[in-house]
Amino acid sequence: MKIWFFALVLLCFGFSKKHYKNFVPPGTIKINDTLYCDETKVSNLSWTEFVYWTKTKYGKNSEAYLATLPDKRVWMIDSSKVYFPYASSYFSLAVYKNYPVVGISYEQAQAFCKWRTERVREYMWISKKYPLINFEYRLPSKAEWELLSNNGCGVFNQKNDFTFKYNHQKALVYNINYHANCIFNDTVPKIKEAMPVDVYQKNYFGLKNMIGNVREMVLEKSISKGGGWRDKLEDCRVGKDQHYGMAANDLGFRCVCVIKS
Repeated sequence: MKIWFFALVLLCFGFSKKHYKNFVPPGTIKINDTLYCDETKVSNLSWTEFVYWTKTKYGKNSEAYLATLPDKRVWMIDSSKVYFPYASSYFSLAVYKNYPVVGISYEQAQAFCKWRTERVREYMWISKKYPLINFEYRLPSKAEWELLSNNGCGVFNQKNDFTFKYNHQKALVYNINYHANCIFNDTVPKIKEAMPVDVYQKNYFGLKNMIGNVREMVLEKSISKGGGWRDKLEDCRVGKDQHYGMAANDLGFRCVCVIKS
């Protein structure tokens, strides 16, 4: 009896292990057996799903729904008023649906990760796809973000850091502020805003735009990484920490998903 019992346990363990290896959390790319990462930064479209679900469940006047809305005031800080129109259009117009969501606080990003985890777990249970795997979406830790951005180099050093000459080709490729770094040149188009999350080339892991476009929050509160469309090249290095105190028009995030034992 005991022999058959242990044989059955081993058989189930082998099946579960194989089943487990085929699991890839929705929206992510596999890094290793326990760590997965979003291919792109979280977009306005993805955030809209979070907002709509919350509104439907709790009502349009609920605190829960109001707490999901991006802060439009992040577009009102420029004295030239050039960004003011984005306050009413960036999150609401379809043309920006594939742009990175901004105007989001650290607490809102955390709430999104929790909501996403719950919805995917719910889907897994209903569909009976990997219902027993325990996973969690969250912000990447600073160390995880640097590893993912540094093409998997476990030891971070200057040689493996994100370094390049101050030239407009690199600035355009990564959507960073070329004109903050060099002599003004009318032949080079100025980059003044975020760009779609999926238009940039992939790194070693298949992750897009870890550097540039908008800065990315990490698990350690008040620290962002990667630089954005307002930043100088120096601020976009993998090893550079950029501190923030509140939501901004050049600050977004992406999620990782971890398998929990």
